[in-house]
Amino acid sequence: MAQSEKQWHPRFLKYMNTIANHPNYKGLFIQRKDDGTLAWIATAKSEGGKKRIEWCINKAQELKLITDHKPYPGMYADVMLEIHPTKWKVCQICGKEMSLYYHYPNANFVKSLNKTFSSDYTDCDHISDIWDDLVNQGVKQEAIARFLISKGELSLDYKSADKDTIIDALEFACRKGGKACLGPGAMSNFPDRFDGFHTYNRCCRATEDKGRSKSNLKSYTKDRRAYEYWSDGNIHAANQFMGSKFFDGISADHIGPISLGFIHDPRYLQPMSSNDNSSKRDRLQVTDIELILSTYKRTKVYPMSWQSKLIWEFICENYKQHPEKVATVYRDALKQNMANYMFALKMILESCPNNGEDFLVKSFLEPNYDYFKYSYSFNSNGEITNKTDRHNTDRNKYETDRYRRIAIEAVIDYSDKDNRNNKPNLTLEETETLHTLCNQIENNPDYPAHKKTFVGIIECIEKRLVSSIQ
Repeated sequence: MAQSEKQWHPRFLKYMNTIANHPNYKGLFIQRKDDGTLAWIATAKSEGGKKRIEWCINKAQELKLITDHKPYPGMYADVMLEIHPTKWKVCQICGKEMSLYYHYPNANFVKSLNKTFSSDYTDCDHISDIWDDLVNQGVKQEAIARFLISKGELSLDYKSADKDTIIDALEFACRKGGKACLGPGAMSNFPDRFDGFHTYNRCCRATEDKGRSKSNLKSYTKDRRAYEYWSDGNIHAANQFMGSKFFDGISADHIGPISLGFIHDPRYLQPMSSNDNSSKRDRLQVTDIELILSTYKRTKVYPMSWQSKLIWEFICENYKQHPEKVATVYRDALKQNMANYMFALKMILESCPNNGEDFLVKSFLEPNYDYFKYSYSFNSNGEITNKTDRHNTDRNKYETDRYRRIAIEAVIDYSDKDNRNNKPNLTLEETETLHTLCNQIENNPDYPAHKKTFVGIIECIEKRLVSSIQ
């Protein structure tokens, strides 16, 4: 189908330009149409397609995948995966990023997985996220390791092999060894597509429309939800603590729900049975507030993310006089504030196609990247007892990329999720102020100044909510 017949997602258009201008693709044939857009598609029999094939064969020789001019089955896919700068591709339809490696469960595998662990994952859930979620639900890591090793017939010991080793081995067995457990986020399609992969990802492959019933990419894991709600806190330490021996076979609970704005930090995690954790969900009780305050007194780690700080301080000052309001009025105010905050992020993302994402990432995500530079040790209270430098690896980079990807996609999806009951309730004045800020971000990327303005807007929204619950 011709490019003009589809409404291509803005993030995919940005992805196209990034890839087309990346040095890894220097010399690969592509033209611009009369309207200036990239002619991404070139069939194998066209002159452009033939030029792409010749380029890819030469690149294979350069990469030492072949020693002569004869392609082997799957060579084009190998070359285009090898040179892809991020190994993650944006979907033309919905704008989501998915891994180009074999990281997503195929139909029979996910059916067996769900039956074994009484879960409801889909073929669009990343296997690493599935592992983390099962651990968070209280499933022992040895049980997950044994299942994956058995399915992939891997030569690994489930008692000693770690998560990354097992997933990497299973991925390779599926991509190169003929195992049918996992598939890629986007199928190979060279030379038709410039980057070598179908324009639509696995998420939209079944429908190729915006219904995306299959592409909800459920936000299962606790760390995913922390990323989705743009939580403060030592997010990497929290992830490490959740996967530690202290939570082996039991669920990790956030004392203060991150969906209400509380931080993702090891000091605010506690063990809880999976049934009790599921029942708690995003409830807030007086006992939770008192446990949070005692933890803060002991650790000096502030419990609330910046975007909800003013409401939290009001609650701390008033919950003893009005304990009946905690589970209803105060909890609902925090929930509403998060809906407003996510809406404000989405407005920036959609209204500023050139600078919006960069502004949000640099202002609110990149400051947390430093947490990923270290490995942590903990006591049973989640307090950090030791911190050591981590070696810089591709895995470390993947973690920060994953953090950014999930956070941005959550903004795109926030209002579309079926379980999203709270709608934003910004005033006309607040909305107009945000629009003015969006124009400033797009026309003059002075990010520190714009961040200060944005923080001021969110604080004004918080103050309005506080006045409504007094």
